[in-house]
Amino acid sequence: MKKNYSYIILILLFITPVYAYSTDAMVTVYKDGEFVSRYQQLIRTTPDIASSVVNDLVNEFHNSPENLSKWALKDLGLQEKTDNELIFVIKPSVFDKKTGITHGNFDIIVPHIKTFKDVKVDAIVSKKQLKNGEIKTTAEIIYSSLLLKHALGSVTIIPQKNNEQLFITDVSIKFGWFFNIFITKKRYKSIVEWRIKKFSENLKAECEKRQKSVNAARANN
Repeated sequence: MKKNYSYIILILLFITPVYAYSTDAMVTVYKDGEFVSRYQQLIRTTPDIASSVVNDLVNEFHNSPENLSKWALKDLGLQEKTDNELIFVIKPSVFDKKTGITHGNFDIIVPHIKTFKDVKVDAIVSKKQLKNGEIKTTAEIIYSSLLLKHALGSVTIIPQKNNEQLFITDVSIKFGWFFNIFITKKRYKSIVEWRIKKFSENLKAECEKRQKSVNAARANN
């Protein structure tokens, strides 16, 4: 069944671990044509609520992606101003329940330079509960007709003391030939980095909202 996925935005927000550093900070390493970024933050919430948030993230991506624009992808819509360096026009996508693959389709506009029509991207989004109590949600692009050579991402949740969870968002992207030239380190910051941070902040806000609701319900009982 076709759905209007906010597709490329989510895929660009999901990878292998980088380096340890303080929370609420963005680090990007560029080497051999690949951008590797990490953003991590502490969230005051229980493991159950953190798990419920990532469950909804994966389930809604598969079944009702339009809902993600209300929370996980809030304020991460399409770039529409002409002074932006890259504009994505999302088209209907197809989720294959048997294979778990989402088949994406969109246009990419590089203002005043070129428009790429009907760019195809296939991706798999999944969640794992690890034995040590960690939760890992991954998104992997398995095919891209133009935009990417490689993209792999993850959101890892690591339980801490005092009902705090460490959310680590890792993103690794290797662009196709044209975008590898076009997307410089400066452009990567303006196109991708701020989305990684905002996406992570949206997850934090959702966790805290649900935690507040649970605490209020307990107080009233």
